[in-house]
Amino acid sequence: MTAELLTDTPGRETALADARRARGNQLARAAQWFAGTRNDPYGLILRSGTEDPRPYEERIRAEGPLFHSAPLDTWVTADRAVADEVVAGSAFDGPGPGPEAAAADGLPYRSAALAVDRETAARLAPLTALGGPMLWAPEEECVEKRTVKLARAILAGLGDRFDLAEDFARRLVGQVIAEQLGLPEAAHTRFVRILPDCRHALDGLLSPQPHAVVRTAERAEATLSALLTDGLHEAGADTVRAARTLAVGAAETTAVLIANSVRGLLAEPGAWQRLAADPALAATAVEGTLRQAPPVRLETRTARANTVLAGTELPAGSRVTLLVAAINRDPKAPADAAPFGLPTDLHFALSGWLVTVIARAALGALAEALPALRTAGEEVVRLRSPVLGAPARFPVARTA
Repeated sequence: MTAELLTDTPGRETALADARRARGNQLARAAQWFAGTRNDPYGLILRSGTEDPRPYEERIRAEGPLFHSAPLDTWVTADRAVADEVVAGSAFDGPGPGPEAAAADGLPYRSAALAVDRETAARLAPLTALGGPMLWAPEEECVEKRTVKLARAILAGLGDRFDLAEDFARRLVGQVIAEQLGLPEAAHTRFVRILPDCRHALDGLLSPQPHAVVRTAERAEATLSALLTDGLHEAGADTVRAARTLAVGAAETTAVLIANSVRGLLAEPGAWQRLAADPALAATAVEGTLRQAPPVRLETRTARANTVLAGTELPAGSRVTLLVAAINRDPKAPADAAPFGLPTDLHFALSGWLVTVIARAALGALAEALPALRTAGEEVVRLRSPVLGAPARFPVARTA
């Protein structure tokens, strides 16, 4: 053997680590496909691709308040009362396993930006609150006004046909967040360009992403951290972490919420025209979307201590998935219950309010500027996106 073969160079170590992670992704994805071939409804949700997951969600509801996916060893619920119990329970204080167990859950990629437990969220939340030390706007109205102005500028530069998600929603959200974080003007373009590469973070919590996507996302998060460290007015460790968590959590979620809202309104005769005539209706439209077509369909928690849920004993390490969209359809839920989802999801503890504010301002501005907006081709849902159901392609046209 040559000396070269006997030497563990840094490059060779990196290549081996990459190969192990890629293999881990393949095995985790294969497990989900295997679960689906066994007609496991949760496995079918995770591998559904562009299929409508609602039939599988209703199968889980029919199994009772807490369904166990044996092939994937995950507890799943579509029950509002059980979901409320999970998000309030001290045993479920983190969205994923503790650090000592994270490597054992079969998913090689977990966004560092989204690893926020309840204690950390409580510490960081004052930094990202309106009127706090990090954000530029002192109140929601300021964010709405700036979002409308930026939306109009983007729309003015688009042609008769454009992609609603890529050309409008994702660009707009990046610009709003960059401005609200107070980044220098020179850093805005780079921030807006980098942020979309983090779009797979939430889906990666439950669906193994292609290895190339994982590498791109991790590089983007590292670059984002460096940009925030250089660009934030006060760049302490907590400030950078809070800003990164807010940006990664809010960006793709808001873009999906905008897309889902537009889709729903265009599908209902006269709804888009009513919004164009009265953009203030955007708030009602967004709330309806959060209930009927939420941007985050699946929320995951891991028990960090032994607990009892829906009468079932769960040992520490048990994984629980909340079917957010199905929970909002729960016929047993109180009639006046607020939409389940963003306010209770730890991934949005720092950004949930911003998601809804940007979405309703963007929706109102879009309808006011383009009252004759219509779809202009087939929408394509991104593959391996069971959490968000994010659009890969959403072609629209300005006029009928």
